[in-house]
Amino acid sequence: MSENLYTQKISIQDEMPRLSAQANLLKLLLDPFLDSISFEKESGLALDAGAGPGVLTSFLMKKNPNIRWSACDISEEMVQYCKLGHPKVDWKVSDVRALDYPDNHFDFIFNSMVLIHIKEPEKALKEFYRVLKPGGKVLIHCPNDKSFTGPQVLLDMVAKHATIHPADRYVMEKVPGIMENLGFKLAARTDFIASNDGNDDKPVVDYPKIHLGMMTGWSMMSFMGHPEGMQDLYSKLQSDYMSNRVKFTINLETHLYQK
Repeated sequence: MSENLYTQKISIQDEMPRLSAQANLLKLLLDPFLDSISFEKESGLALDAGAGPGVLTSFLMKKNPNIRWSACDISEEMVQYCKLGHPKVDWKVSDVRALDYPDNHFDFIFNSMVLIHIKEPEKALKEFYRVLKPGGKVLIHCPNDKSFTGPQVLLDMVAKHATIHPADRYVMEKVPGIMENLGFKLAARTDFIASNDGNDDKPVVDYPKIHLGMMTGWSMMSFMGHPEGMQDLYSKLQSDYMSNRVKFTINLETHLYQK
């Protein structure tokens, strides 16, 4: 993560279980995608930019043990936690919009679930370009709230949250254009589709779809109820969700760019 805009009123201890559970679900989708882009052939130095609890960093290390990994997060508390849990990674406290790394340093950058939570995300994309070596790659993975489908009560809550959230929940609409202007070339793209029509005991992957259970789906949206001004819509959706088994889908966009 970077600014933790949506968790400013939540402690890291309280938020860690949700972040870790989310990362473990994302691994199910990222695993076949990484195979499709021959990730196992990547080498050199890599950065997990905005690594959060480090679950995905550890996963990436296991997918390709030949890469030497650095990781950063703006939360000092998060980094201290990750240093204990993932000691083989070179951890640093750093904002993705002002990375504390030299120019042309990394061969590969991974950035997951970050851009929608930070102000001025274009600064982060410029930093990725700066610290990547020529020919280096960056993998960006983030939801696009514009892609939500479901009943009006859900869409109303998503739209309201987008107006209250201090960052841009629709940033993935702009990322391709920004990356092209910076000089990146799109190498691969897959839009994963997450739905809540599955079983809570075990999510099912029908690549590029992932079928979550009702309660798992709800837990992934719980952060929308935290900002001031969201409580009424959040409570209304929660009531409908539990009584009427509200169904939804959302796209998790995954873009691979090369410098």
